[in-house]
Amino acid sequence: CPVIQTSGGTSFIKGLEDRTFPYGFSAASIDAVVKSDLCLAIGTELGEPVHYGRGRHWVANEANRKWILIEQDPEAIGVNRSIDVPLVGDLRAVVPQLVDALKDTPRTPTPELDGWIRQDAAQLAELAETAPAGMSPVHPARLIVEATKVFPPDGIMIRDGGATTIFGWTYSQAKPHDVMWNQNFGHLGTGLPYAVGAGVADGGKRPMMLITGDSSFQFHIAELETAARLNLPLVCVVAVDYAWGLEVGVYKRTFGQGSLETGVHWSKNIRLDKVAEGFGCYGEYVERDEDIAPAIKRAYASGKTAVIHVAVDPKANSEEMPSYDEFRTWYAEGTQ
Repeated sequence: CPVIQTSGGTSFIKGLEDRTFPYGFSAASIDAVVKSDLCLAIGTELGEPVHYGRGRHWVANEANRKWILIEQDPEAIGVNRSIDVPLVGDLRAVVPQLVDALKDTPRTPTPELDGWIRQDAAQLAELAETAPAGMSPVHPARLIVEATKVFPPDGIMIRDGGATTIFGWTYSQAKPHDVMWNQNFGHLGTGLPYAVGAGVADGGKRPMMLITGDSSFQFHIAELETAARLNLPLVCVVAVDYAWGLEVGVYKRTFGQGSLETGVHWSKNIRLDKVAEGFGCYGEYVERDEDIAPAIKRAYASGKTAVIHVAVDPKANSEEMPSYDEFRTWYAEGTQ
């Protein structure tokens, strides 16, 4: 069966990478949701980013669909939608039992599953090919493509930022098995502290990549000192538009082009790579597509915590976020 990721659950289960699709940001995911007759919900409260499992893409076939939910807190079951088969317990205990129960059951992949796998792979390849290239500053979609192409296969991915994360949902070419991100409340600035925590928990063994926007990165930029002191194998790829990109977009949509955009821009003299060097880290400045991947490779090879300052096009960052209309449906803007 296909695996549908919530926006917060974008890690991949080993062996199921090809059949895992991001909800709402993949054509295959939408088709699979619409046609589904049984859903097993694991590690999710079925919140706004999946329209509570009952709005938008779920509406058409609701009468023919059954739900199984694994939930540790029995009082949380049925809060966001009705559940046909609630399984109360820690998913780390329940899931192995389900796997064991299925081990002797013959399973043949359906033509639909094969079609979704091919459709999603084709969509990812097309996005990598069509992401705007040759711009300086870099188009944020191209930044995501180039950075995630060289994400270490055994690495830990950390995400942060508004517009940068939205571009990442659509354009990421990586399929990491571990992802850190704070989805709830739209909280920004957690990326670098999360990376430090993940690196400490891992013992500094696996490489990490933080992909973030400059707004979010500056919340706790002093934690670079912690990462450097602990010698964590972390490369921070920072999309820099010298503004709160998502908020600039809100200004433009609300008040039109040429609005004052008060309080959402800062100096273009900021050099985050130089700030990184001041903390004892490796730093590089990039403003061309073709320089992103080589800079990341040099950063890992340096053996230091690193920051790659990538200058991105501010207009594209605030106006061309992919599937933004889908994103808006999470928050009281036509969830049905």
